[in-house]
Amino acid sequence: MTNGASVPVALDESLVSRIHELARSLGVESDSFLLADFHLADVDLLHQIADGLTLAFVTHCYHHHPRGENVYELMALEEKTAPDTPEALALAARIEEAAAAQIPFVVGINRLLEDYYRIRRQIDAYISAP
Repeated sequence: MTNGASVPVALDESLVSRIHELARSLGVESDSFLLADFHLADVDLLHQIADGLTLAFVTHCYHHHPRGENVYELMALEEKTAPDTPEALALAARIEEAAAAQIPFVVGINRLLEDYYRIRRQIDAYISAP
């Protein structure tokens, strides 16, 4: 929260473009404030943008995560299973299938997270600037 009026700051054009690009990549609605023209922003708006991107990121992860089996749980089961048994072979196949579904999602999330992190750092720098 701010105390009284805050002085608007001019946002770097590339930051605004990157915010818009990340918001679109995260699937925000076309009428989202994250896609608005906010070249001038005050501290409150910067906080709203940061919070909006965080919520969009979490929402994207929730809605786009493949709903398959948990690879790590399957791997834990595999460790408890005697090797070279039909059960072990079946678990190995399930692990491979689950990983195949989840790896592209994780790779995409890592890319989005890197973009999110860089944008958040830049927004935070604007917020903490005197």
